[in-house]
Amino acid sequence: MNRTATGTAAVILAFSLASCAASELSPPPEDGGTFESVGDLKEAVESAGLACPELVVDSPPSKFAASSASCGEFTYLAIYTDDVYLESQLDLWKPGGQRAVNIGKNWTVVSEDPDLIQKSLGGSVLHTGP
Repeated sequence: MNRTATGTAAVILAFSLASCAASELSPPPEDGGTFESVGDLKEAVESAGLACPELVVDSPPSKFAASSASCGEFTYLAIYTDDVYLESQLDLWKPGGQRAVNIGKNWTVVSEDPDLIQKSLGGSVLHTGP
């Protein structure tokens, strides 16, 4: 290989590695973004490192959710159609004492590890109980 070809290959490799590293380090959306379905939210939760071996979809969904499901005893996922329904759900949970709820633009996740979810998905954590 000549010097030009070797140099070009090195530059291409460097840019490839830099773009991979940049995409891995990009922070999640501050507002948590949106999800189309509880299935999409489940995939994101699993990518964050939280186990969700079996998604049990609620039929009908919980009172204010467009769709909702559970992943075992302590993990609950929900998608909302608008801010009014999301706020209504949070108002219902506040006196009930949910320990912590991750909140995105149109979703909530109740889990044992809200910090893990927030680190990967963004959004905020509402602490409502012990």
